[in-house]
Amino acid sequence: MIRFCFKWGMIVALIASIPFAIWVWWLNDQVVSRFEGQKWQVPSEVYSAPVILKSGAPWKKQDLENLLEETGYRFGRNSQKVGWAARSQTKVSAHLRSYIDHLGFHESQRRIFSFDNGRLVIQALNGDQIEEARIEPQRIGFLYGGNTESRQILKYDEIPAPLIAILIAVEDREFYQHWGISLTGIARAVVVNLTHGSRRQGGSTLTQQLVKNMYLSSERTYTRKLTEVVMSLLLEYHYSKEAIITAYINEVYLAQLGSSALHGFAAASQHFFGRPVNELNIDEFALLVGMVKGPSLYNPERSPNRAKARRNTVLAVLQEQGRLTNADYNSLINQPIRLAKKQKSRSVYGDYLDLVAMQLSRDFDETTLATKNLKIYTGVDIRAQREASLAMQRQVSSLERRDPKLKGLQGAMVVTDRLSGQVRAVVGSSGDYYTGFNRALGAVRPIGSLVKPPLYLAALATGRYTWWTQVEDKRLRFQVGGQIWEPENYDRRTHGVVHLYEAMAKSYNLATVAVAQDIGFDRVGDTLRQLGVKRPFTMHPATALGALELSPFEVSRLYQPIASQGRSSELGIVLAVMDQNDQLMKRFNQDTEVPFTDAVLAVTLDGMTKTPKIGTARAAQAFFPNLNFAAKTGTTNQQKDSWYVGITGDYASTIWLGDDDNVPLSITGSSGAQKVWIDFAKNVNSRSLPSDLPSGAARFNVLDDKFEVAADRCDDKATLSFILGTEPKSSSSCLWPF
Repeated sequence: MIRFCFKWGMIVALIASIPFAIWVWWLNDQVVSRFEGQKWQVPSEVYSAPVILKSGAPWKKQDLENLLEETGYRFGRNSQKVGWAARSQTKVSAHLRSYIDHLGFHESQRRIFSFDNGRLVIQALNGDQIEEARIEPQRIGFLYGGNTESRQILKYDEIPAPLIAILIAVEDREFYQHWGISLTGIARAVVVNLTHGSRRQGGSTLTQQLVKNMYLSSERTYTRKLTEVVMSLLLEYHYSKEAIITAYINEVYLAQLGSSALHGFAAASQHFFGRPVNELNIDEFALLVGMVKGPSLYNPERSPNRAKARRNTVLAVLQEQGRLTNADYNSLINQPIRLAKKQKSRSVYGDYLDLVAMQLSRDFDETTLATKNLKIYTGVDIRAQREASLAMQRQVSSLERRDPKLKGLQGAMVVTDRLSGQVRAVVGSSGDYYTGFNRALGAVRPIGSLVKPPLYLAALATGRYTWWTQVEDKRLRFQVGGQIWEPENYDRRTHGVVHLYEAMAKSYNLATVAVAQDIGFDRVGDTLRQLGVKRPFTMHPATALGALELSPFEVSRLYQPIASQGRSSELGIVLAVMDQNDQLMKRFNQDTEVPFTDAVLAVTLDGMTKTPKIGTARAAQAFFPNLNFAAKTGTTNQQKDSWYVGITGDYASTIWLGDDDNVPLSITGSSGAQKVWIDFAKNVNSRSLPSDLPSGAARFNVLDDKFEVAADRCDDKATLSFILGTEPKSSSSCLWPF
């Protein structure tokens, strides 16, 4: 009988174990496939260009200090550690971080910065002068798509040892001894739960917490707990402790940021402290580890006192375990919580991210961008972007206060690198926050007098016109579509015979349309297209005075060949895309082909420098008396649009102001958009355009009333640039005959 019962008992047990074995096999497949596949759907990260500090560039000490603080550098007594900076009355030192981008690995550097009459001087510790230093690219945002998680992935060797030690000390001190579950922890939890008659406490190890977060729901049932235990044992069987702790540190949930969940200590470090996790102090590690127990409860932004108390509890655990001396413990518990100043990055960079998403949509699908943790390197200049946004907000607010009828005034601004064409800043509205409507792309308006420099370029390219050429500013009549069109100057007056550079600088409509008529309106249209206008338009006489509708972004592209003197023609947004392992996936190259000589482009740009000196941008020249820059103002019919293009040694900027309802305004290009440019140029330490001209162009002093090269003693003369071969062939000494 006993043998019979044993036999059938074994058979029943064996049969009963089959479903359990199948279940365990299924769980094993779940554990392995998820852990060895793509563990997380991490949105692509978008990075700025590095900030390049050059010796000799105009810088103020306070501006550099502000920049270092903005990029997460801490000021202390010295700059020996990476990520630290120090300052004296006259100098700043910083230990700049290393970084990897599409150009390779850039080592950390310790540099000393001094300021010689407003010019930056960079030195190594041994006193050698350094040509340039670089502040690492800053993450400016994510491309989420449908993803709602914010996370940065760390490899094991990138995790600071103190973080691992503190996490294990607080959450699972037997981590390196157990096989995924802690029998003592489970026993302790069982006693507590039986005592209270309900499930009050878990005996979860770090491995179990990881399983719960990665594979299971948060429900509290014994069935789920059994599943958690089995999966934890399987996870420990397949993978090392290093792999498990790495996954935990990347997975753990630490905060809710609006609709986005913040996962992992690396992302939390950047969010709460504005620095990489390897630069945190012990008390900062303790704060983050303390949040694991209750991310909402111990969030330092919402409950700073409760978060500090929890941090100090963690520090007390470290003291009890002998990991902190009494002196260190007493010092650390009295440290205040210093959180990073929150900058609404979506507000500042949202318009730029629109451009990034627009460009990448041609090469990457939305799911890849939203889940594959790509690294996207752009040309945005964090300093230019900040100052452009602030200049727009300040000046529009000022205009609205001055004239209440301007309430609701909107604006857009595009800033490019003058030489490379990389887009350095984009502002899509005049408000404090990202609105979702990017006027830099979407505000398609008549460009007014901004059409004139390209028109004069067309005239100069014929070889029949120079900046000295005299044209008559007189009334003209055109028959267009069976109707008579009679253009007018802004002041409703005619100005007789004027030089070409005067007509451009003072924005004389009648002289301009006369030139267009002479060289042919179709030639003007062809020139606009060759310079980059891709939007279809019909060329007619009014187009020569700006009846051409473009967005601020398109105007920037139109002016880029002129600003760069032929070095670039297209605007660049994304430089390169790398995968999560820092391998290059795609590099973006810009078109640099311009169907005009460098000489004619340079002569056109040089002619635009007359606008600040004698023309409609005199207010800007008065503000920057020692700055050599090019500019053009633009105002459309009924003053519905205020435009300004300003070109300095570093940047080419396009600014538009107007009303979304397209109503007449009380401002012109000079009294509106120009103010925004002055504010911006003042705060980015603008440099003058270089004085040299390319081969094929040269400057001459020319008499005002005769097409002759003027001697230095001559009074009525102007310094003008010429395409070689079109300059005066005779000269005058300006001596009276005896």
